[in-house]
Amino acid sequence: MTYDFFGAWDAKGPTAPHSPLTSYEGIPKDGFNSEAAIEKLKAQGVPASKLLLGIGFYGRGWTGVTQDEPGGTATGAAAGTYEAGIEDYKVLKNTCPATGTVAGTAYAHCGSNWWSYDTPETIGTKMAYKNQQGLGGTFFWELSGDTTDGELIKAID
Repeated sequence: MTYDFFGAWDAKGPTAPHSPLTSYEGIPKDGFNSEAAIEKLKAQGVPASKLLLGIGFYGRGWTGVTQDEPGGTATGAAAGTYEAGIEDYKVLKNTCPATGTVAGTAYAHCGSNWWSYDTPETIGTKMAYKNQQGLGGTFFWELSGDTTDGELIKAID
């Protein structure tokens, strides 16, 4: 799976994108990114054509955060519609629009909340990577997190 690498189960943080495509300076756990996972599987002999790149149609977030960039401390999980620390893209794009990108995914700092999620633009970057690597395709979780006009699903090629 190539999402849910980080989340508010680490209640105090550090804040980190839940679906980084690549590593980045300051990533909390080395190897917790899609590229590293895919390379590890390919090194074990799994053909690229048998691997899929997953996209989450939701964000993961913390509250009690003062830092804009990833790596901040938190006091717990941000409030979510269904459960703490998780919210649909269709909600976040309006309530907490992306303020930056890192490692091929977006993040947003709004008030005391910090969220990471994919946008149509970051999905485009991930699709270019998927195609360049010759991966078998893409999957996503979960369709109801997309907008009614399908912004995210339209970005998948």
